Amino acid sequence: MKTKLILTLLCLTLGTADLLAQAGSGVYVGGHIRRARPTTIGTLRNSGFTYAILFNVNVEENGDLTVDNGGEAGGVICHEGEYVFNKVQRYYQDDVKNLKTAPTSIERIEICIGGWENQSYAHIRDLINSEGTGEESILYRNFKALKEALPEVDAVNNDDEHCYDTSTAVKFHAMMYELGYLTTVAPYTNKTFWNSLVTQLNRQHPGACDRVLIQCYDGGAYNNPSDWKLGNLPVHAGRTNYQTDMQTSINQMQTWKNNNGVVGGFVWVYNDESWNLNQWASAMNRIFPTRTVSNADAVATVYGDADYQGYAVRLPVGKYLTADLAVWGIAQKDIESLKVRDGYQITLYSVADPVKGERIKHTFTEDSPKLEYVGSNGLTTSYANRTLSLIIEKIPEVGITGVSTPASGEEQLYDLNGRRIDTPRQGQVIIKGNKKYARNTTE
Repeated sequence: MKTKLILTLLCLTLGTADLLAQAGSGVYVGGHIRRARPTTIGTLRNSGFTYAILFNVNVEENGDLTVDNGGEAGGVICHEGEYVFNKVQRYYQDDVKNLKTAPTSIERIEICIGGWENQSYAHIRDLINSEGTGEESILYRNFKALKEALPEVDAVNNDDEHCYDTSTAVKFHAMMYELGYLTTVAPYTNKTFWNSLVTQLNRQHPGACDRVLIQCYDGGAYNNPSDWKLGNLPVHAGRTNYQTDMQTSINQMQTWKNNNGVVGGFVWVYNDESWNLNQWASAMNRIFPTRTVSNADAVATVYGDADYQGYAVRLPVGKYLTADLAVWGIAQKDIESLKVRDGYQITLYSVADPVKGERIKHTFTEDSPKLEYVGSNGLTTSYANRTLSLIIEKIPEVGITGVSTPASGEEQLYDLNGRRIDTPRQGQVIIKGNKKYARNTTE
């Protein structure tokens, strides 16, 4: 298949190690995504998480793919090679598509199979032993129907916590690879099984399994991520949103990166609104960045605290919506000071989309330790902790017409900071008498 060919060529061209060196931040997503839609879709798109794992797709004894335990938000997904979930969840296909539709931070979507007390892999074992994984098998037909209905799904996340049958697991994930799904594994115990699965699968299909998501919570609370570098795959280590306070978990992830070779992190689980996804994800993205900028291209730096304190994130020229800021590691309404290179300006917006918020903004052309400015009414206004989006650009190359350099004894020109101007600079705002001039304005 096309997907297989592309992955194989990438492995040969880049080398497996380069291809698999993936950073990022992820979140498991429960049935709440459907029960509280469409709010949940917007929350995820603006969260900053770079991948989402949809929990859960169950495989039943007859090969049906189901979710939850029925009811309003659950039901049968695929039956006899046909996607039927639209009969009970008519928005689900559009919602999954929207998760990866710009503007969004989500770059990858996975489906999770397994979990505690889940018997999906026992059913997969029995179905493969009885009818294989060919095109006529029920597993092949149902997962093919799922891929066609939800082409945005990139991978299947294996959370087998009971069956541990290597032979059928390898066959299953090889079939999934042929259908266009990558594989990630989410172990918490039984390292021998997971090592065999990853080794055999990637020997058969190089790059088919591209990530280890080690559970460091609940049954895996005492796991050391250093022990789970299966086949030299990149390791992402996970916490729960309820395990400790957020900062303790973030500190633990930093320790894992520094000492245990962890390149990414994930959180279990988004199944209610009791925690702030954007704060978690942006903090994780500062530890496991997927966006970087060279010294030459970094023209602005924003800070989480006043006086250039707190976390600092450097940015190149560009337009940054809420999702973009979070991927760079900047949380919503979390900028208190900034620095900007000469010749550039940064405009901060207190709305998510600058195009829709032209009146709710302020432009800074100089370093600002407190994000304050004097308004037209003469009052000082704070812009700290208001930013939801921003634009960084060069100061426009436009001249000021109708103003000449004053001769000796004539009225002097001053900029908005009260500094005397001998020769007006292009694009500079000036005051002459009681009138203001800027960008191609004349008397």
